[in-house]
Amino acid sequence: MGTLSVCIIAKNEEENLVRCLKSVQNIADEIILIDTGSIDNTINISNEFNAKVIHFLWNNDFSAAKNKALEVASKDWILCIDCDEALDITQIIKLKSILNNSSHLGFRLQLINIIDNKPYKGEYLLRIIKNNSGFYFSGKINESLKNSIYKDSYINKVLNSEMLLYNFGYDYNKKSLMKRCNRNLSIYLSFDNYKKDYLYYYNIANEYFLLKNYTKAIDNYIKALDLSSNYFIESYMSFLIVKTYYKMNNFKEAIFIGESLSIKYNAFREIYLLLSICYEKIDDLDKSKNYLKTYLSLYSKGPPYCFRLDYINMNNIIPEMFGFKLDDLENLI
Repeated sequence: MGTLSVCIIAKNEEENLVRCLKSVQNIADEIILIDTGSIDNTINISNEFNAKVIHFLWNNDFSAAKNKALEVASKDWILCIDCDEALDITQIIKLKSILNNSSHLGFRLQLINIIDNKPYKGEYLLRIIKNNSGFYFSGKINESLKNSIYKDSYINKVLNSEMLLYNFGYDYNKKSLMKRCNRNLSIYLSFDNYKKDYLYYYNIANEYFLLKNYTKAIDNYIKALDLSSNYFIESYMSFLIVKTYYKMNNFKEAIFIGESLSIKYNAFREIYLLLSICYEKIDDLDKSKNYLKTYLSLYSKGPPYCFRLDYINMNNIIPEMFGFKLDDLENLI
């Protein structure tokens, strides 16, 4: 069988919810919306789509809310989707066929981030799971799916699919981005001290970066660098520090820090590209050309990871929007 429960958590999502619900209405056998305290039109919109609305007291824990949705879901499969996301409606028939004939535990969807009305491919996300097969969410924020029955081996029973999932959450013209970043910061800042590892400070830095609070972003990237013992992650944090100074138009500090850090943490050639750009900004074209040559020469050595140049040139972009995951660096040898 291939019946589907669509699970959503929401709070004051009237601007996004209609688009999301329209994208799933022709495939959902039930829609479960966990509302964590909406005071706008979210509940009325949900009722218009015959969603089952469950009121849930928000406790700064995304997993708690999402696990409540999994608990209520009654169909064969579960699709977990955020309010600022939408399925590709042209793929609904194909998705129904897949669910009707699959023996797998789940499917990852290809994330497409819509930024300034342009699509950018992101990572594959596990969003469709078989009900009653041991899945649960873990983590107060940046929550992920775990499995109590299959443990880590569930990964072998999950497939990447051709299904697309559009994410509209990075629209910088909306005040909602600022609200989301501030909400995320409030959760991170509530963490106990023993949970504050390099990843904690990295995530906080990203939130400050998106809020254009570049000074606090740099402070937290530095803390992440100090706490990491992985050469690739240390190189990545160094790159982020230099990039943030670049975004501040503090080109001389970007050069000073970049030249210091690149001596030790130079896994990624993009730091030399940034140095080249910064020297160009202060009209030192000879040094700019030299660093550009260094950047280009390293391509033949097969860098372990390459960042899209969009990431350097566009404002308020973090690599996760292009499918980058810090796990990619943790797994490098």
